Amino acid sequence: MIETKQYRISRSQLAYWTAFEYIRRFWPAFISFPISGLILYFFLPVAQVQALAVLMMLWPFSIPARAILITGKAAKRALKPKKLICEGSHIYFLVEPHDLNYRFHIDSVRDVKARVEYVVIELWRQRLEYVPYSAFESPEDIQAFRRFCGVIPNPESTQLPESDES
Repeated sequence: MIETKQYRISRSQLAYWTAFEYIRRFWPAFISFPISGLILYFFLPVAQVQALAVLMMLWPFSIPARAILITGKAAKRALKPKKLICEGSHIYFLVEPHDLNYRFHIDSVRDVKARVEYVVIELWRQRLEYVPYSAFESPEDIQAFRRFCGVIPNPESTQLPESDES
């Protein structure tokens, strides 16, 4: 069983981490839209096309606002103290008050990534859960959590059987 200390994520942290993950996932769009907007603006001098080009160039600046809007419902749970418990084949998030508890089956976990300040649990359908580093006792707990989720294999299961070359 893996258990973290109780933690709380502020609304600003949640929005910041979500914006950061959003940029990491969709960085080709953040490069191609403004560049396409510049090309349209200078090479097609039609007023409607230039208006679209300006929108394309300004689109990346809307990311923080979108991150705040996306995390609106999730902030209700994030603002409350909670802890993560891994037991059996589920990941439990115990939230105070207990009517907000929720769980995930480990099959729904796509990846567990360690960032600078937090661990992001990537689930199917673009859902993300964040756990700050301070909630884990040690880096070994993070590795144990990743093994529990099946993201990194157990060292025992990755050893090749010794061949019999006689």
